[in-house]
Amino acid sequence: MNRVKKLKRDLGSEYAYQRFMSDWEVSRLRRQMSLRFEDTIAASLTVGCMKINTVLFQTDDALRLGYDVYVKDAPGSAEWICFDCPSDRASLKEQEMLAVLDRIVTENGLSYTECCFEQLEGIFPPDKKIG
Repeated sequence: MNRVKKLKRDLGSEYAYQRFMSDWEVSRLRRQMSLRFEDTIAASLTVGCMKINTVLFQTDDALRLGYDVYVKDAPGSAEWICFDCPSDRASLKEQEMLAVLDRIVTENGLSYTECCFEQLEGIFPPDKKIG
């Protein structure tokens, strides 16, 4: 059984791949680069507590594809924390995105199902009233 099928079976609804742009759309946008292009998610893969987005972003001279990797500080958390922006050649393909995410999980001792971060206790600023 390949890795994608195994994780889908093991994680159920906690595994989700979404593709928001086709290769053709990415290519068209890269050819028609405007002066003000906002970062755009082209594809997203969520695997439990980990997420990798393929993002189309503007550099000084071109639009490029890159990855943003996010983690959750607790499995049930609704918020994602940016963890890494690897320099791997980015792809919109689920299998290739998963391979990059697997490597990052392995290299950093992370987990798809458990929180791997020490919870830091601290003082939070009090709520401020506006007006």
